[in-house]
Amino acid sequence: MKRFIHRATLAVAVSAIAATLPSSLAPMRAQSQPLLLSQNVNFKPPDVTAPANRQGGTHRGNKLCPAGLSITPLVPPTNIGLTLTDSPTIFVYVPQTSAKIEFTVLNDKEEEVVYEKTFKLDKSGIVGVTIPATGNNKSLEVGKRYVWSFSLVCDPEDRSADVVVKGFVQRIEPEATLKSDLANPDPMTRLNVYAQNGIWYETLATLAQMRRQTPGDARLTAKWTQLLQSQGLESVAAQPLVGPL
Repeated sequence: MKRFIHRATLAVAVSAIAATLPSSLAPMRAQSQPLLLSQNVNFKPPDVTAPANRQGGTHRGNKLCPAGLSITPLVPPTNIGLTLTDSPTIFVYVPQTSAKIEFTVLNDKEEEVVYEKTFKLDKSGIVGVTIPATGNNKSLEVGKRYVWSFSLVCDPEDRSADVVVKGFVQRIEPEATLKSDLANPDPMTRLNVYAQNGIWYETLATLAQMRRQTPGDARLTAKWTQLLQSQGLESVAAQPLVGPL
């Protein structure tokens, strides 16, 4: 019994010491964190930042884009999210508009187009755009960050009138333990694993997919609302999901 108590005490001490270590010492590989089950999706943002531009863009107004029209990207306050895949889904809230929306992914210096897509929505809501893993687009490379943007083309003759918001995505390599945890077939377990390990784009995409499959599930709606509110996105937390594209 004394040996058991000693080992338990040692484990607690080691955990406490590890929690005080600077996050900058951690390699940019996703290591699995202990899974904490709760009613909330406890997303833990990683220690990465990017230039701020998360606020919804607004427009002075014309026929396609009424004054005050704004779009809001779903990204943490750091304006960057991590992904484990070369085909993440990026989410944005778009109000009712007849304007075309242009989605673009560029390299971190914004010199090279990785992927682009133009689309229209027939109603307002939160839409997810998935970067294809195949085709002519270039793959997102591990360890690199990319700039994505959504632009409302309010005046096709004057692109300076676009309503534009930008965010960042960085692909990282998961550790073996995280890969093992994500092999679990239960989507709720995978959702919590993504959230606990700070993998934003998969956390959001997994929960969005679960809501689409069971749209009447009040528990999933509550989790979605809580997740967005926790990242300062309460203004769009109640908006419906449309798409995906």
